[in-house]
Amino acid sequence: MSRTRFHKISRETLHDRVYGELRAAIMAGRFAPGERLTVRGIAEELGVSAMPVRAAFTRLVSERIVTQNAAGGIELPEMTRDEYLERFELRALLEGRAAEMAASRANERVVAKLRKLAQALTEASLSGDAHAYVSANKKFKFEIVEAAGSVPLMDLVERLWLQIGPFMHLFQTDVRHQAEIDRHDQVVEAIARSDGKTARLELERDIRDGMDFLIRTTDGS
Repeated sequence: MSRTRFHKISRETLHDRVYGELRAAIMAGRFAPGERLTVRGIAEELGVSAMPVRAAFTRLVSERIVTQNAAGGIELPEMTRDEYLERFELRALLEGRAAEMAASRANERVVAKLRKLAQALTEASLSGDAHAYVSANKKFKFEIVEAAGSVPLMDLVERLWLQIGPFMHLFQTDVRHQAEIDRHDQVVEAIARSDGKTARLELERDIRDGMDFLIRTTDGS
């Protein structure tokens, strides 16, 4: 594999860090639906022994983030189209609410960071860099959820991203037209002027438009 999907990990808090890296990789769409994960393969990518990887797999199975087949292998779950659409719609509602809450709480530092991420998204789209686009999109959305200041909301959004993550792997193809439909700049400016209603509507639209684009892309239409 030419590019590792993880950061090398030191031995400090090893089990938790391996678990965290796997969660982050799944949310970022670095694994495909139905892809099988092996202890040896993940351990080699992370530069760790097998034990913390096995422990991380056990936690992920218990949380229903990955599945364990009859032979004991670990796989990323597959979903039907309707199941993915349902989760994208839930994302739109929850993250839209987060944007509305963030508009009443965000300071200049948060707004500046969001503007920088929105610019990175545009640049990644125009250059066709799908990996950079998906990474910046995740950072942008979670910066907004964090700015909302709600731990339960963050937990719910993370759960949805973990479920949708494998499907997002299919998105890492052609992102050059995303800049035409993205609403990131509109979301940021609404948050900057404390316009919660507009921030919510724009982020909901961004997620729904992105979902429609992704469905068209994967359908080949």
